[in-house]
Amino acid sequence: MTERWGELDAAATLRPPGPGDDKYRRGVLGVRTGAAHYPGAAVLGVSAAWRTGVGMLRYVPPVDDAAPPFGLPTPAAAVLAARPETVLGPPTGRPCDAWLIGSGTDAATRSAAELRDLRALLAGDAPIVIDAGALDLVAAGDGRTAPVVLTPHAGEFERLWRSARLGALPDDWDAHGTDAGPRARAAARLAEALDATVLLKGSVTVCVSAEGWSRRIGPATPWLATAGTGDVLAGILGALVAGRAAELRDDPGLLGRLGATAALLHDLAARCASADAGADGSGRPIAAADVAAAIPPAFAELASQRR
Repeated sequence: MTERWGELDAAATLRPPGPGDDKYRRGVLGVRTGAAHYPGAAVLGVSAAWRTGVGMLRYVPPVDDAAPPFGLPTPAAAVLAARPETVLGPPTGRPCDAWLIGSGTDAATRSAAELRDLRALLAGDAPIVIDAGALDLVAAGDGRTAPVVLTPHAGEFERLWRSARLGALPDDWDAHGTDAGPRARAAARLAEALDATVLLKGSVTVCVSAEGWSRRIGPATPWLATAGTGDVLAGILGALVAGRAAELRDDPGLLGRLGATAALLHDLAARCASADAGADGSGRPIAAADVAAAIPPAFAELASQRR
């Protein structure tokens, strides 16, 4: 039986700032998300990371991206309009403590220069949250040195499973199932094969490390089942990882605990936004931006439970 990751567990992983902190000590997150057709994904992830308490965020636009269609702004312009505190462009001095890549991108339209830069990150030592359009970059024996956490939904998980050549999916696999056992067992096999932490999203989310650590989170409020909430989750996780990046070097297992905490905080923010207390399935419709806006009160509620 996969153990449940509870609020007290999650609260212990949070790192509220102290009097000795500055923006660098609170973590510097590099973000390479969004593309010409999907600038909103970049805005949602960046907004979520800021609202989770990252000290500094550097947004790096996709290299050699197509021109935006339909009169859309570039992802960089959209990010800066929504979050003017964001720094634009690749780091030229101090490196980023962690990276978030992939949300709102498409491997089929990725430029050669963008691919080169992403592979350079994977060959580094800063931890990386890998979402959506960058999941194809992870393969068994790929020479990667950066610790990574993958954030697939069920369809993306199945594609990763096939690319890892693990054979047929287990007989008890259910893409939309709420039984944590089969999901955790499948995620454990993939995590071991790819030497990665896997955060398998769903109504019941499971987080599994390559070493076999496993926890379940949820069921989440069903109001989370709406477009863009995965981008918000990735931003939350990126901020949490950036804030604890130095500790990850000595405690690689922390990456799994942060993944589980991100999923729990994501659900708490959605419940706050939707007024869903979880007792009777009540609440109101929400959009992804509403979840991002509700992260600060959800973070405060969770942090209040720190031992």
